[in-house]
Amino acid sequence: MTALLDPSSRSLVFAVFSVFVVVCLMLCVVTGADEDDRALVRSDSRRLRSWQQGVAMGGDTTTVATVTVLVGMVATFGFDGLGVMLGSLVGVMLFLVLVAEPLRRHASLTGADLLDARGSGGPAVRVSWGLVTLVVCFPLLVVQLVVVGNVAAALLGQPGMRGGCIVVIGCVMTALAVSGGIRGTGVVMIAKSAIALPVLVLAAVLVLDRFGGDVGRLLDAAALGSGMGEAYLRPGGYTGDGWEGAVNRIGQTVGMSMATLAMPAVLMRAISTKSPRGARSGGRWMLGELVLLYGALAVVGVGAAALAGEALREAGPAAQVFTPLVLGRALDSGGLLVAALACVLFLTALAAVVDVTLAAGIALGRDVLGAYGTTDGAASRWSAALTGAVCSVVAVVVADWNLVVVSTLWLAVCGAALAPVLLYALYWPGFTARGALWCLWGATALSIVALALSPYVSGAPGSIFPERDFRIWDVTIPGLVTVPGAFLLGWLGSVTDPRRAAGGAVGPKRRGALDTV
Repeated sequence: MTALLDPSSRSLVFAVFSVFVVVCLMLCVVTGADEDDRALVRSDSRRLRSWQQGVAMGGDTTTVATVTVLVGMVATFGFDGLGVMLGSLVGVMLFLVLVAEPLRRHASLTGADLLDARGSGGPAVRVSWGLVTLVVCFPLLVVQLVVVGNVAAALLGQPGMRGGCIVVIGCVMTALAVSGGIRGTGVVMIAKSAIALPVLVLAAVLVLDRFGGDVGRLLDAAALGSGMGEAYLRPGGYTGDGWEGAVNRIGQTVGMSMATLAMPAVLMRAISTKSPRGARSGGRWMLGELVLLYGALAVVGVGAAALAGEALREAGPAAQVFTPLVLGRALDSGGLLVAALACVLFLTALAAVVDVTLAAGIALGRDVLGAYGTTDGAASRWSAALTGAVCSVVAVVVADWNLVVVSTLWLAVCGAALAPVLLYALYWPGFTARGALWCLWGATALSIVALALSPYVSGAPGSIFPERDFRIWDVTIPGLVTVPGAFLLGWLGSVTDPRRAAGGAVGPKRRGALDTV
C-alpha cells in the first residue's frame, strides 16, 4: 500500500493539505472565540447560521474512520457494512426529532446544563457527565489520529514515520481547536464538507459510469470481486451467523443509532445554535448532507469490491483504511483521483479531531474542573490542549491495536451511557440525579466489561491479546445488551432514590432563564 501515489501526486496532496491547514488556522484566529469560557462555545453576535451549523454537525458525524473503515467494511463484508450506515442515519433522525430543539432550549454550554435544568443534575452528575464524555472522546480521537498517521506514512512511502506523523498532525489539530472555538472550528468543518462531499460524489459517479449506471451489474461484480459470492449481499459476513450474529446485527443498529444521537461534538454544536428552532433547522441540513454522503460512500465501498476486491484481499485486513485510495487507483491510473481522495482523508481527519478535541476540552474545563470552581476561560483552552497532547501520545502507543476494538469502545459507551441520560432528562420528569449517576457509570462499566469478554480482546487472531482466551461470548457489538441495561439502571436509580420526592423539576424562574439562553 506504499505505492498508491507517484511523487508528483504525493507532492500535490501535501501541498493542498498544507494550504488548507494554513487557511484554516488563519480563519480560526480571525473568527475564533474570545477569552471567556462562554465565548469559547459561542458568541451571541458571531454565531454561525442554522444551515452552517447543520453542515458542520454533519461533518462532526463524519470522521475519518467513517470514510476509511466504514467504506472498507462495505467493500469487504457488503450488507453488514451498509447496516452501519443505516444505523447512523437512524440516529440522525432520532437526534433531529427528539433531541436537537429541546437540548438547545435547556442547555447553555454543555449537556450537563440540561440535567441541571431538568432537575436531575448537581456537582456529582456534572463531573460524571464530563468524565464519561472524555471516555467517549479519547478513543474517538485516538482512532482518527492512528488512521491519518497510517495514511500519511503510506503516502510518504515511509511506514516507519507513522509515529511522527501522528504527533505532528495531532499538534496541528490541537492548535486549531484551541485557537478557533466553536465558530472557528465550524468554519473548518464547513470548508471540509465543501471539499470532501463533491470528491466522494464524483468517485461514486465514476463507479456507476464504469458499469453503465446499472446497479445490478455493480452488485454482481462486487459479489464476485469480494470473494464472498452471494453471501456478500446477505447479512452475516461481519456480524456472524446464528443467535450471536442476530444479536450483533441488532446491536449494531441500536448502538450506532444511540451513539450518533449523543456524539459530544454534535451536542456541543447543537447547543451553540442561535435558537431551538435553529437547532431543528440545522438538524435537517445535517440529515440531508449525511444522506448524500452515505449514499456516495456506499457506492464507493461496493465499487471498491467490484474493481479492486482482489487487491484488497491480498493486502489483508489492514488495507481497509486505504480502500478509497485503492478504488481511486482502479478508476484513474493517472493518480489525480487518488490525490483528491487522499486530500479528503486528511481534511476529514483534521476537521473531526479539531471538533472532538474542542468538545473534550470543554467537557474537562467546564464540567469536571468547573464543578470545583475553575470556570475561567483559560480552563477549557488548556484542557483542549492537554486532551490533544495526551491523545497523540496514546495513539502512538496503541497504533498496532485493532482499531475496530477502539472504535467499538467509544460507540458502545456513547450509545449506552450518554444517550439514555439525555432522553431520560428530556422526557421523564421522574428522572433523578441518582438515576443519572447509575446510568452514566453503570452503562460505562457494562460496555467495557462486555467488550473485555468478547473476541475483540482475547481468543482471536485479531484481538488485543490473541495468545490468551478469557472471552465468555462471541458477541462483538453489545448494543442490544448495553443500551437496554443503561435504561434499566437509570430507571432503577431514579425509583429507588429516597430524595426523589424532593428532587423534582426545577422552578419556573430557573427554567425560564435557561429557555432564553
